[in-house]
Amino acid sequence: MSKPYAMNIEERRRCIFYDVKHSNNSARIRLWLRLHGGLKEHVETVMLGHNDLDRGEQLAKVNPLKKVPAFTTDTGLNLFESFVILSYLEDRFGDGNDDTSISKATGSTPLITLDNAEDRAFVQLLVRIHDIYISSPNCTQPHFSHTQGCMYLDPTPTKYTPERRTMPDPKVRAAKLKEIHERLGWLEESIKLPYMAGERITHADITWFPTCIFMEVLLPYVFGWAPIFHEAKYFPRLGRWFENCCRNEHFCSVRKDIYDVLVQQKQDGRFDGVCEVVENNSDLKWVYTM
Repeated sequence: MSKPYAMNIEERRRCIFYDVKHSNNSARIRLWLRLHGGLKEHVETVMLGHNDLDRGEQLAKVNPLKKVPAFTTDTGLNLFESFVILSYLEDRFGDGNDDTSISKATGSTPLITLDNAEDRAFVQLLVRIHDIYISSPNCTQPHFSHTQGCMYLDPTPTKYTPERRTMPDPKVRAAKLKEIHERLGWLEESIKLPYMAGERITHADITWFPTCIFMEVLLPYVFGWAPIFHEAKYFPRLGRWFENCCRNEHFCSVRKDIYDVLVQQKQDGRFDGVCEVVENNSDLKWVYTM
């Protein structure tokens, strides 16, 4: 019996991408796909709801951690973790793929993999700083949370935050917020412009941009920061980068996906619990830009 990866192109089904509209880690996959023409002949997108993350059996079959993004290749291999999925997509459908049927189907694609080893290493550094220090808790056990969670994870259980994902300690929340500020400071000094690694869109831009939309909305609203990415005093270079990304229709569409959900959640009181933590713990540092 032949193995799945030996199937002919004609026998393959489509890959399946499991997405959640306001997930920043899923949005980087969505953004990559849009930059490459959607690849609808090769990749089917299944859009999940918030409840599917903790109670969805469909998702658990693909990713036992019940997180997005999740991905099933056209040979049936289940993948998860954004970096892994993007690496697969880049190898399979990106700049260097050697599948002529895919090349004909996608037409011209943006060259987002840079040409020399130092430039590629810089992009990987930018991505790793995001993935390790901002977007991943690196532990699946109760009450371990990613740094970005300080902006929205409730201190007590709600319909948005199950008990195991709550962030009850305000000192932990304040420390994670400090981490965001310090990583943004490093980014401000390190990016090259007009995109993070210079003249071309890379995986660094695709990775950071969706997360920065959370920061754009929640750092001012929850913690009282100056309108980040829309001011020139504290992070002027990041502001120029963000503005430049927003000129691209695909970045702009992904921003709308996330921004609209977050604004609706604001109206629904989604972040009231975190705002109360800030108000009730004025001895802790919450504001880094005013």
